[in-house]
Amino acid sequence: MRNLLRLSFLMGVLALPCAAAAAVTELRFANYNVENLYDAEVNQPVSALTGEPGDAEWCPQSWRRWTDARYRTKLSHLAWVIHRMRPDVLALEEVENRAVVKALADQLKRDYGWTFPHVAHRDSKDPRGIDVAILSRYPIRSVNYFPRLGRRGLLIAEIEVDGTRLTVFANHWKSQIGDAEQNVAVRTQEAVQVREEMLRRLRRDPDAAIVSLGDYNEDLDGPSFRQGLLSANDRKTALASTRRPLEEFRPYNLIGDIPPAERGSFYYARRKVWNTFDAILVPPRMLLPASEPGPAWRVGRPEETLTFHLPEMRWGDDGRPSAYRRARKYGPDGEVEDESYYTEGYSDHFPVLTVLHRAVAPAPAKDGAGKE
Repeated sequence: MRNLLRLSFLMGVLALPCAAAAAVTELRFANYNVENLYDAEVNQPVSALTGEPGDAEWCPQSWRRWTDARYRTKLSHLAWVIHRMRPDVLALEEVENRAVVKALADQLKRDYGWTFPHVAHRDSKDPRGIDVAILSRYPIRSVNYFPRLGRRGLLIAEIEVDGTRLTVFANHWKSQIGDAEQNVAVRTQEAVQVREEMLRRLRRDPDAAIVSLGDYNEDLDGPSFRQGLLSANDRKTALASTRRPLEEFRPYNLIGDIPPAERGSFYYARRKVWNTFDAILVPPRMLLPASEPGPAWRVGRPEETLTFHLPEMRWGDDGRPSAYRRARKYGPDGEVEDESYYTEGYSDHFPVLTVLHRAVAPAPAKDGAGKE
């Protein structure tokens, strides 16, 4: 019920019309792991690990029976979700290349008139050929990419909105597949990198507005967050760090604003556990009240952050995310009826969404250039 109220509140906010000439006073940020968004062509470089193209399993001849028609349906389904979030800035994980990112943006524009004119993307060295990307309704002034050997890199975009700058990080940390101890070590390295990049920008400008989005493949209280990023899960702890030396800052994980029973964005079916892998983090000064000096953009009220899901996006008695993947279809007698059946959902992750507010609105333009 509480999540329904949060969603109803936020959907009301998102429905407000925006005049093109009006000053921008709020921004909607979302993160979405779109679960293997591949086209149906084999066009990725050969993997050094497998000796095959990174996207070899995503074609009509592979065991996945992935076709262009299924790819187009998935684009349509993802566009349906994104349009209902109506984000201004969207980070994506598990995209094959820039072409599929552009195809998704084109689908949104064609079906709903929701436009993302600006894209940040770099090809990674991931053995599966999946990348991260950033879509923005506002100009992207610069892009930095920090590759990681054999993994997705850290993508950073500088976005300009009405004379202000926001820095956006897109992350997809090491998965939980494989040795648990080694995975934690890798994610901790990734967490340290994010912290160092935040700190580098905050040394230059303590009031820099930074939003780090991603699928971190670790719960909000996990060791990589605690030991590498040194993040805080409650506002009080994060705000207290603003009174200490800058090097001791505690990035705030906005998932802490969501009631614990509603935080889950990924469901691990084997153990029947909800995880909080998908998250949005900000420097603690972005939590300061608008009346106090600080960044141009501030975090909104706790109810303005949520895992975004509508009834159509849930599946089964446990309400897990309705995925888009191949599955066996069984007949009435229990025999396999269709080996190439697809559950045509959306993704195995729910997106996460938050709203930022401008602390000080820009002064209105004077009538007539040069006039008093």
